[in-house]
Amino acid sequence: MIYVYAVTDRPEAPLPAQLGLRDEGLTKVVWRDVVAVVSPFNGAELSKTADELWRYEEVMEELMRDRAVLPVRFGTLLPSRQRVDEILRQAYRALVQDIARVRGHVEIGMRFLSALEDGAEGGRPAAAPESTPRGTGPGSAYLCARLARERELRNRRRAKLRPVRDVYELLASHANASRLDEEPDDRHGTSAAFLVPRDRMTCFRNIVSEVAKAHPELALLCTGPWPPYSFVNAGASMTSTLVDDCHAH
Repeated sequence: MIYVYAVTDRPEAPLPAQLGLRDEGLTKVVWRDVVAVVSPFNGAELSKTADELWRYEEVMEELMRDRAVLPVRFGTLLPSRQRVDEILRQAYRALVQDIARVRGHVEIGMRFLSALEDGAEGGRPAAAPESTPRGTGPGSAYLCARLARERELRNRRRAKLRPVRDVYELLASHANASRLDEEPDDRHGTSAAFLVPRDRMTCFRNIVSEVAKAHPELALLCTGPWPPYSFVNAGASMTSTLVDDCHAH
């Protein structure tokens, strides 16, 4: 089995000395001017422990020091180097476009920790709408009250997202690309990602600091720099192919 970490440019550049998962050395699968960074994997499946995740992140950090990196989803295993080579050939054109777009950039993550807090959560349920027909049974009254409550929470959430959108748009104006998760699973926060030129990273962080001071109610948490996980179209498509291939085997 072969573990796949990322697709990069610069096939002529030596790989970092950083060891991969299970202390295996990193190797290359090259097609033209793109490289899949891989390592041998002995075992039926990956356990996906915290230690393995940190090793994967360490490999990413080393790779992004001197080359453009398209991350492949953590836990991606393929049956052979030949299969990796086939996928590079199939996705080559899209991979080259992605590499050109993210070259010289890093991803900065942003978490608005308290943006969606709802102080009324757990309070008394909203009353049923006045338009509820008379004579309806208790089940209908309950459903109407529940719908009213959900509508109230949805409107409140939209109102609380307005300052998040304002801050997001400000930060996005200083990035080359950005994404905002407006439907987070966590009701107590939302997240965004920004693709920032590496040489403007300090400036971007300074802007974040100023915004955080101006909006303490949003409790901003800035993370990174990361490889461009959120901005890799071909990489995401390739990852799906890799994962499907892995499941097939």
